[in-house]
Amino acid sequence: MSPSLYGFVKSREPVTPEEVTQALSLPSNGDARAYIEGMIAQDPRFLWDEGSLRTADVASVPLDEAPYVVFDVETTGSSSKQGAITEIGALKVVRGVVVDEFSTLLNPGRPIEPFVVRLTGITDQMVATAPDSSEVMPIFEEFTEGCVLVGHNVNFDCSFVAAAREASGLAPLSNPVLDTLKLARALVPGLKRYRLASLVSHLGIHLAPNHRALADAAATTEVFLKLLKLLGSAGVKSVGQAATIKSGGRERIEPQKGHLAEHLPRTPGVYYFMDKHGTTLYVGKAKDLRSRVKTYFNGGDGRRKVGRLVREAAEVRYKETPSELHALVFEAREIKRLLPRYNSVGRGEKASWFIKLDLNEPYPVPERVPGNDPGDGVVYLGPYRSAGVLDTCIEALGRVFPLRRCAGEREGGVCFYGQMGRCAPCLGMGEEDYRGEVIGGLTALLRGEGGETHLEALVGERRRLAGELEFEAAGRLQNLISGIERIRLTRHVTTAEGVQAVIVPSTEPGMVEVFALSQGRLVAHKGFEPGDATGLALFATEVLTNHGDLPSAAAPGSREGVDEARVVAAYLRRRQVEVEAVRLCEPQDLLDAAQRVAERAAGAGAGAVVGAME
Repeated sequence: MSPSLYGFVKSREPVTPEEVTQALSLPSNGDARAYIEGMIAQDPRFLWDEGSLRTADVASVPLDEAPYVVFDVETTGSSSKQGAITEIGALKVVRGVVVDEFSTLLNPGRPIEPFVVRLTGITDQMVATAPDSSEVMPIFEEFTEGCVLVGHNVNFDCSFVAAAREASGLAPLSNPVLDTLKLARALVPGLKRYRLASLVSHLGIHLAPNHRALADAAATTEVFLKLLKLLGSAGVKSVGQAATIKSGGRERIEPQKGHLAEHLPRTPGVYYFMDKHGTTLYVGKAKDLRSRVKTYFNGGDGRRKVGRLVREAAEVRYKETPSELHALVFEAREIKRLLPRYNSVGRGEKASWFIKLDLNEPYPVPERVPGNDPGDGVVYLGPYRSAGVLDTCIEALGRVFPLRRCAGEREGGVCFYGQMGRCAPCLGMGEEDYRGEVIGGLTALLRGEGGETHLEALVGERRRLAGELEFEAAGRLQNLISGIERIRLTRHVTTAEGVQAVIVPSTEPGMVEVFALSQGRLVAHKGFEPGDATGLALFATEVLTNHGDLPSAAAPGSREGVDEARVVAAYLRRRQVEVEAVRLCEPQDLLDAAQRVAERAAGAGAGAVVGAME
């Protein structure tokens, strides 16, 4: 391989333009300096030194000027001593813009572990004809010349690159390295997890990692660009300074107005950013008030809105709550009451998505629509706020019920879904049976009026896939189940009459939690031992006696009640626990339901999602 321009200059610096053009056989047309200047343009890897060319010390280059190669590797599994690379993906970033990319499969020379195949989708057959590391490593080295290497948990990726280079008789790469994992821990404290997917979610990035090298490198690039802004706002100017933070030489970033968070407790609650006039700028909730608020003063999440909020903030007030759930509900109430300028969520939002069933069709199918225009023979289920949740729900319904999947007039026999038993016309089901069994069952399921056996069938399929180590497929199916559960629970507690009691196993072993809702509004929440008949009965009596006289009770069908029901449903969905909702008419209803939940939790184990609605 002939030397690159960077490689030649690096090996002999400083060099004159004439030396470069002669050694690399470049057509300078008599003006070597002008020709070389045109080649390197604004390339930050090069510097002119009294008419000669040399390479820049990338560690001293300003953060916003330095060239970066953000990369990721997929491997056969195990450690770099036992495994090997199967794929490399990399993006070159200069001044915040992606200017080049590198991606290739590699033949690792050994089998890929089955778990890794399921995780990445890369098989032995895919890499059988791919180049090996001795071919790829020199090309990758040229791609990274003069650049800072960036990765998430980058030591892992670098160890495999070093092993591949050693096996190919090449020296280790000498590039400076930055780790987005370590930078994120310093710049965005207080997060529960710092995995790439967690950071992507927290920072509002739309590129999701998927265990393929180039896609993960692209997601890491977006995270890194956010972190670069935080480094700049914290006074870090050069790559060398950032590397010092990474290596632990600088324990933390200098906070901005960090003293405003020092008085906050490490408990659940709601916090209020106030300006110098005492006006509420922003309301938020937290499981740990101090840790959450500190993230704002350490650069927040890189959004411009957070920077403006911090500049205007003069005080942070708070109110403690008994639990994270209480904080979630109280936050929603306070946003509606105060209408803070920096809160975009909770103001003027309308739940305008519906599931439409046109009963004028021979075989109606559920369709997501943005309104509920009345019409003869048309049924609408909703409204719902999230189009994404509805799409997930409709996909799940296709697994639970044999919805029509084709026109039903196929000369060649049944359609693809019919072959799987999931298309009613192809199965020979008549229109009346379809309306009764499929449409009737679907409607009852979503309205919380039955359908437990359908959900149990889905849960059984998820367990089967997990037992066969098909974790990705099981995860997708769990998302479908959760989508139905959330819609079903929300609709049940917002439309049912009277007080609804939602009972779930507690995070504390041997306990259950009871959520009491009236017209979708949370009116009480407490934990009990299932056998505490006295406590459960007293709780039920107090709720039944007092819920209608609460001064802040929501009117039937109000947005406030619906929103609080959604908060509770989302909270329970994240916990992925067994749920039972019953209408609370007398204390014995609660005692019986609590006992059923405790017995099922003990029999099925933690993590089951049953969702019985009575």
